[in-house]
Amino acid sequence: MKVELIHTSSYSANAYLLSDSKVLIDAGIAASGALPEALKLSLKNLELVVLTHAHYDHTSSLVDIIECSGSKVAIHRDDAALLCDDHASAAVMFDAAAPEVDVDMLLFDREVLPLAEGGGLEVIHTPGHTPGSICLYHRHSKSLFCGDTVFAGGGVGRVDLYGGSAEALVHSIERLMELDVDVMYPGHGEHFSGNICRSLELSLSLAKSML
Repeated sequence: MKVELIHTSSYSANAYLLSDSKVLIDAGIAASGALPEALKLSLKNLELVVLTHAHYDHTSSLVDIIECSGSKVAIHRDDAALLCDDHASAAVMFDAAAPEVDVDMLLFDREVLPLAEGGGLEVIHTPGHTPGSICLYHRHSKSLFCGDTVFAGGGVGRVDLYGGSAEALVHSIERLMELDVDVMYPGHGEHFSGNICRSLELSLSLAKSML
């Protein structure tokens, strides 16, 4: 599976366009309120934006993306109410308002989203950073799109924002450790591969220290 990292602005969270160009994982922040024309062109065939969670830095560009592609929006049911809430989405931390968009698909744990190439994306509910945080697992390529649940080198998402829970995060990381993963695509920073198990062990240790 080919994965293209796109940035809607220099300070945006990561967004990943998958090889069939019909699925985008996270939306990022629009640069100066509008998407670059080149990015609009690459998103012309987009059908679905899957959000790993409802925080503003992952969702701000949704309005522009929907306008240029007509794509639908999917988010875990436990984060759906946060998406358009200025405070729960952390939009106020950016001196901004949450995007006003409709959710087309409510996601559930273990649901599989079909892809045109190579199986599907399995939804792994990983609360902790937010109540409805998810990771997406592509079993065929052993790829994990982990949002802000874990990061390279043993990092974890913060738990001091609305709905955050260190206890839930610990359980979520323990679930991720049961997966066979070769490469991880986080919500911030570079993707990484090699010794994923050790990275998750460090993330788990850090999460437990936050209890």
